[in-house]
Amino acid sequence: MLFQTLAVGLAALPAVVHGWWDMGHMFIGEIATQSMAAADVATVHALLVAQDDEFPNTHSITTTAIWPDLLKCNSVVSTYCPSPLQPALNIFDMFHFIALPVNASGGGAYKNLTSADVDKLLAEKLDGGADTFFTKALGTFNSTQSVYAAIFVTRFYIHAFGDVHQPLHAAAGVSPTFPQGDNGGNSVYLDAPCAAPSLHGLWDGGFAHYDKINWSPAFAPDTPSYASLVANATALLGKYADEVDPLAFDALLDVDYNTFVKAMANNGPASLLKQVFMRSYDNAHDAVYGGLNTTCTMKNGKCFVPCPSVAYSARGVETVERSFVLAGRRLAVILTQFARQIRALKLVHGTSY
Repeated sequence: MLFQTLAVGLAALPAVVHGWWDMGHMFIGEIATQSMAAADVATVHALLVAQDDEFPNTHSITTTAIWPDLLKCNSVVSTYCPSPLQPALNIFDMFHFIALPVNASGGGAYKNLTSADVDKLLAEKLDGGADTFFTKALGTFNSTQSVYAAIFVTRFYIHAFGDVHQPLHAAAGVSPTFPQGDNGGNSVYLDAPCAAPSLHGLWDGGFAHYDKINWSPAFAPDTPSYASLVANATALLGKYADEVDPLAFDALLDVDYNTFVKAMANNGPASLLKQVFMRSYDNAHDAVYGGLNTTCTMKNGKCFVPCPSVAYSARGVETVERSFVLAGRRLAVILTQFARQIRALKLVHGTSY
């Protein structure tokens, strides 16, 4: 079965999921792959394969999407950290998110700021460095002659760009309980039984709506789980085929690289990267905290709130699915631009892997 059905409330679902860590990122990578020209996909793969000896089976857009999380593994856990290398490389954790403050208590906006107040809201950032990474990494492909640098930027961009489409990787709830923010929902625990132990985990796991798929070195196109992932990505593209990207990333598909970079990362509020953060912030305000019972019951110093309702979860699943598709289509434009620069800078020989 490709899709699980939300016929019951979240309280009846499994207690723990590992969702967006692997499956969600690979969904986005696969949607991007299916949205790109075959020649550009082959170019990106030809670059990524140069690091496959150390990190086997991370040489496709779909599988490399998990690589930045694999870097953080400091132990071998078969379900989500199967690398024997135990890289234990946590210095890039800040690249995975940006924490913009959102009012989690209901009522008005945080300090009367909304997503229309782009630069003022960004100035209130509580934590995270995704904004800095995205902007600076684009400059790498202007001139780099380092295959290592090109691989790092490509792998991390694929992952982190997907991350910031998860609303709780773009926002943190502020309330009397959490005046400095709730750590992107990680500090908000959910009463059991529930689909995840925390609010962040609930959204990371896509509300346990899909059959769980984890990456491993053996996760390959000829396996049933890989086929399921591809089929789900194809189905999502079909389901939201008429969805119009409000940020019109497609308009940048055929422009030159300098024009692309200026549109993505200029200093004005219309910068596409800033607008990505703002749209995800809106999802945090409306879909994550809107309608959520945030009244804490303190247990052992931790804030527990009721497991969300069926109506909340249904809205959440739709938000997650739309985020997957938008992130994948937008990523396809970014990777198409990267592929042209990879060829122009002669970073790979040939276009296959």
